Amino acid sequence: MILTILRKQYSLSLMDFLSIAKKYRLVYFLAEQYELLHYYDNEYIINDIIKYIEEQGGSISEFSGT
Repeated sequence: MILTILRKQYSLSLMDFLSIAKKYRLVYFLAEQYELLHYYDNEYIINDIIKYIEEQGGSISEFSGT
């Protein structure tokens, strides 16, 4: 669910989003954080995903540039 919210928030096509999700292993990241996700709202989780991508050397510009 949270990945769909992220994709829609940045108006990414499914193919562009899947490329980013695979590159940064977002499903794995969220699975590792699963227990904590129940304590935070969607906006916090989205910001945490963005922070994680930046820690991996990525940038939010990948979202708008795709």
